[in-house]
Amino acid sequence: MSNITLTEQQIADFHRDGYVIARGYYHEQEIKRLQEKAFNDDSLNERAWQKKDAGGAVSKVCLWQETGDDLYSMFSRSRRLADVCETLIGEPIYHTSTKIMMKEPFVGGAWEWHQDFGYWHRDNYMLYPKAISCMVAINRASQENGCLQVLKGSHHLGRLDHSKTGDQKGAALEFVEEAMKYLELINVELEPGDVLFFHCNLLHKSNQNRAAEPRWSMICAYNALSNQSFKENEAKVYPFSPVDDNAILNWQETSAAQAS
Repeated sequence: MSNITLTEQQIADFHRDGYVIARGYYHEQEIKRLQEKAFNDDSLNERAWQKKDAGGAVSKVCLWQETGDDLYSMFSRSRRLADVCETLIGEPIYHTSTKIMMKEPFVGGAWEWHQDFGYWHRDNYMLYPKAISCMVAINRASQENGCLQVLKGSHHLGRLDHSKTGDQKGAALEFVEEAMKYLELINVELEPGDVLFFHCNLLHKSNQNRAAEPRWSMICAYNALSNQSFKENEAKVYPFSPVDDNAILNWQETSAAQAS
């Protein structure tokens, strides 16, 4: 078990609100290593998908499923994420994906209102909403540079219908607009090292980056082992072994494999 975890109150907040923010979950030295790696990793841009929002602005996403011995995997395999997700879901879990979100200064596009389960259930044949995402702030996320926005408690709505919006899949807007009459909109402003844990049915979006600074984050997602795809598709279940809290600072570039 990790020595770094959520409190009982934070766990209760997650179940009530559909999300919880853990401030300073990774300390400065750990995040500095991630910044140095990500900001100098040309392969992220080379492998990234470019997703247009409804207005045509582009955000870049680099995603992979299999974990290894690279630095990114020291985060996605970390017990402080995996153990917490297992506690929140209440079952054994596996890693489904890690992605680096790259929203560049002035040009980084918006992400439309959606639920992750809105497309996971259909694209990956996931039957139950037993999945959680963990957003690790690589650098500061503010309203000016397009931080995530969530509708507090919206995971209790259940899954909404989703349809194509630009290159993205957005939730049915009439339902989102109705929910916004009753549910509080939260701007999730994060400092480097903060982590947002959020339920796969939580409605969330982000605006375009209007600032002179980028907004980068790493999102590690986990699903219950009992909730694996029930039909053959591109989502695979790879071997997954959590690592201890010291793995990030002990990681050595020369002995690490490249990210999958």
